[in-house]
Amino acid sequence: MKISYNFLKKFIDFNINPDKLVALMSSIGLEATFMSINNNYTNIVTAEIVNISKHPNADRLSLCKLSDGLKDYSIICGANNIKIGQIVPLAKIGAIVNKMKVKPIVIRGILSEGMICSKYELGLDVNKSHGILILDASTKIGLDFSNVIDNNDFLLNIEIPSNRGDCLNYIGLAREIGAKLHKSIKYPNIKMIKPKHNMSLNICIQSKLCYRYIGTVLSGIKISRSPEWLIEILNKSDIRSINNIVDITNYVMLETGQPLHAFDINSFKSSNIIIRNAIANETILTIENKQHVLDANDIVLSSNKDILSIAGIIGGKDSSVTEKTSSILLESAMFDAISIRKTSKKFNITSQASYRFERNGTDWNMIDFASWRAINLIIQITGAKIESQVDIKRKKFRQTKILLNLKKIDSVLGYHINKHDILQILKYLGIKILLTNSVTITCIIPSWRSDITENIDLIEEIARIHGYDNIPYAMIKRKPNHINANKSFLPDIVKDMRITLKCLGFHEVLNSSFAEIADLNKFHLDYFYKIINPISKENEVLRPSLLPSMYNNLLSNISHGIDSISLFEYGKTFNKYSENKKFAIIMYGKIWNEWWKWNDLNILPKYDFYFCGGIIKHILPLKDIDIVKNNIHKSYYHPDQVVSIFHHNKVVGHFGTLDPSITQHDHIQGDIFYCEINTDLIEYSTKTQILRYKQYSKFPFVKRDISIVANKSLKFFEIENVINDIIQTGNILKQYSIFSVYSNNKLLGNNKISYSIRLLYQNKNRTLTNKEVDEDVHNLLQKLDNNLGIKLRQS
Repeated sequence: MKISYNFLKKFIDFNINPDKLVALMSSIGLEATFMSINNNYTNIVTAEIVNISKHPNADRLSLCKLSDGLKDYSIICGANNIKIGQIVPLAKIGAIVNKMKVKPIVIRGILSEGMICSKYELGLDVNKSHGILILDASTKIGLDFSNVIDNNDFLLNIEIPSNRGDCLNYIGLAREIGAKLHKSIKYPNIKMIKPKHNMSLNICIQSKLCYRYIGTVLSGIKISRSPEWLIEILNKSDIRSINNIVDITNYVMLETGQPLHAFDINSFKSSNIIIRNAIANETILTIENKQHVLDANDIVLSSNKDILSIAGIIGGKDSSVTEKTSSILLESAMFDAISIRKTSKKFNITSQASYRFERNGTDWNMIDFASWRAINLIIQITGAKIESQVDIKRKKFRQTKILLNLKKIDSVLGYHINKHDILQILKYLGIKILLTNSVTITCIIPSWRSDITENIDLIEEIARIHGYDNIPYAMIKRKPNHINANKSFLPDIVKDMRITLKCLGFHEVLNSSFAEIADLNKFHLDYFYKIINPISKENEVLRPSLLPSMYNNLLSNISHGIDSISLFEYGKTFNKYSENKKFAIIMYGKIWNEWWKWNDLNILPKYDFYFCGGIIKHILPLKDIDIVKNNIHKSYYHPDQVVSIFHHNKVVGHFGTLDPSITQHDHIQGDIFYCEINTDLIEYSTKTQILRYKQYSKFPFVKRDISIVANKSLKFFEIENVINDIIQTGNILKQYSIFSVYSNNKLLGNNKISYSIRLLYQNKNRTLTNKEVDEDVHNLLQKLDNNLGIKLRQS
């Protein structure tokens, strides 16, 4: 929300410069920044229009003679609001206007020695077509324009939390500042005027979603451009000036936080006005010139069957205030926040009014005050007369009463706040004290603070205003916990997986738990939970897999020209019966940046199925994890490049190459590798024995390389099982790795394949002998032969 620093001072008396003010506001939970909007004008002076004549060669241009008291200037002007005797801003030759330097220019054969400026050209208005700026008749000529216009101000940009709708206005922000500075706020003066006339409407509330409605009929209105001070305030909050009536409603909303709306009564086809729920398939043409089809969840204002507005959101075009309007219905109301939010999201309309209604930003007592404030301004500015007024309350307002325990404040905050300070904070927040004693304070919550509902909310308010910086630091002493043999080590395992992947150059991503149905359909994924009222199309369902969001992360990176992508995520997915925590990895493109030496070695450092499989195996810390190729097939994987991850004969995840028939639609060159592990399925398997320290052996490894021949139908994990069984017995064989795979029917025989394996032997107590190692290699080969029919390769 953008507000004027100078105008804020009209509601509270403070003497703090902007940088200290934004620091104060940020300290109480209202993050703020500021910028100066001071314009420095050079070569722009005040001048009087001495004479006006018609341009001989252009019907729409005038020849103006201006004087600054020292010199006369000949200026060609196209504005239609110029008159002799007016005092105007004159940009002389060399002045910078609207980022352009003023130069002598010949227009239709006649020289112009400068220009007469409009408010837009001087940076004082966002609107372009309102003629030249006419200064007060008492303004002296020849003055530097910078000294004439009061344009020194600062624009405060404030981030309002979603539960603090009461701060979406000058009065609410002034109240927050006052609570911190112990200063009272100043409300605008209003005068309640008794209607003297008889022009009335029959207004009725039929919808349960409208809690209060004040309707005021005003006549004798003259629609025109708003006063400059009013336009200036709206401009600083990025609200475009329309006309005096619409501008007044917006201005009062900025002051009070209460949205108002004005309807042209002459457009009503009936004097019966009803606030009701829409009937299915009713339509309205809004002031944005868009047609919307309504349903029973939408609140509308209607005259007979004509829809005048989508209540609390946007008005209808036919009932809007125009230059022909002479009588209006001024609306000040309170609507259900949830209903406004749903309708606003459904139609994708976010107005100044809906933004406040849906955040509970309206105040029951301010409805009446804001209405009278607007009525006073309309009468003052337009010369209107009040004809009639109705105030309908469908719901009775009840103020919240909370018993605040002083000891609980100390307990929650961890330090003591003086009772007098507490009472001062509550007072300046507008919280009334009904009763107080040495133990408790009975508080009456003001109508504008619907977010304060219980004891803890008040304690938070006290801490916020007293200052979070006042909460003392404390050193907490704890004894180390004993390791429980039944403790789950899953959090530690996930942490290790994260660290390992980051060390390998991977980046962690955090995605929403929602997904778009179209993204799921791409990967043939079913969803089980659909969001009834999603805030956007990307949030239609709860995701059953991490794949769609990670795939979108990958596409985003590719679109930015990144050719090496390695990402991982740890997050929730949702199946039919429960939610699960899953760990997912996606890889694409180059493993590392290109290196000049690889050119000579003819190496292409790109991710492939086997390299990625090695990464997956490397990050899994459990000894009883197996990666096995099998017939369990996810539809989004390449059928010949997918494996399952087993733990205790249970599938806990899958890894493979994404099916090119899916990825080719996104014009991706190369394979994408994806792994998803359901960590909840290995939760119970991590309840293991207590971890104990083992000293690292000081003695060297002994290396042996063997090449074996096996049937192609034999799965390599069966060979690994034999080797791992030997390692787990505490044998001198400690590690192994495969460094070559070879197939040749002539040399090996039909359907035969050769694996070259490197074996590492070590004894923790002494150096091994060649004889010991040779015997162990022989025993291993014998087991492979006996169990799997594997032979040592002879050639």
